[in-house]
Amino acid sequence: MSAQPRLKRRNYGRGHGYTIDGQKVRGVTSILNALPKPALVNWAANVTAESAVDRWEELADLPPSKRLKELQDARWSTTKAAALRGTQIHDLGERLSHGQEVEVSDELRGPVEAYARFLDEWDVTVTATEAPCGSTTRAYAGTLDSIARIGRIGDESVMLDLKTGKGVYDDAALQLEAYARCDIWQPDGPESEQPMPEISALYIAHIMPDAVRLVPVIEDRDQLWRQFQYLQATAWWMDQVKEQPALGAALQLDDFEAVA
Repeated sequence: MSAQPRLKRRNYGRGHGYTIDGQKVRGVTSILNALPKPALVNWAANVTAESAVDRWEELADLPPSKRLKELQDARWSTTKAAALRGTQIHDLGERLSHGQEVEVSDELRGPVEAYARFLDEWDVTVTATEAPCGSTTRAYAGTLDSIARIGRIGDESVMLDLKTGKGVYDDAALQLEAYARCDIWQPDGPESEQPMPEISALYIAHIMPDAVRLVPVIEDRDQLWRQFQYLQATAWWMDQVKEQPALGAALQLDDFEAVA
C-alpha cells in the first residue's frame, strides 16, 4: 500500500487551505499578504464602486442586506473570474500547441493563440501544472502554476508562473522562490506526491491580449528566500497577536500611588 500523502489541499467557499502531516499551514499567497499593497486596496475600492454603478438597477431590487453582500463580494468574484480565465488560457493554449482542436471563445482567442505560439517558439515542455507543493521544514504550502523546461534556454527544470493581468510585480519573485524551496509536490494528484525537483531558474510568462513576455527573476535567490522567511515570521506574529495581544489594558491612574 502506498504511503498517505503528507500534503493536503482543501477547497472551501471562495478559498482553500493546506495541511502537512495533519497540521494546518499557511499558504504562500497568504504569507505574502504581510507585504503592504496599497495598489490592491485601491483596486478593491474601484471594483466595488464599478459594481455598484454597473449593477445599479439590479441591486436596487434587493433588500439592503443582500445589496451590501453583493458589493462586499464584488472583488472576490472578480478575482475568481480572473483566476479561472488564467487557467483556461493555460489549458487551451497548451492543447492548441500540441495540435489538438479546441473551442475558444472570442474573448480568449487572442491570449490563447499567443500562449500557444509562446510554447512553440520557446520550445517549452510543461512537466506539470496547477500542482500543490509544500515545505515540511518551514510549514507552508501553495499551488504552483507550472514546472517546465524551456528548450531555447536550456534543458533544466524551471518554475514558470503565468500572469494574465495588466502587469507583473516584484513580489511574484518571492512567490516563485517559496515554491521552488518546497521539498514535496504533487504533479498529478495527491497520490503522486514526491520530492520537489531542483529548480534552476524562475520565470514569469506575462500573457497579454496578443503576445507573451518571458520575464526572468534576476534577484539573488538566497536573498529572496531570506526575505520570504522574514515575511513568514511577520505573518506568524500577525496571527499570534489575534489570540495573544501585544498590548495590555489601559492603565488606571488610581492603581498607582502619587509620587511625593
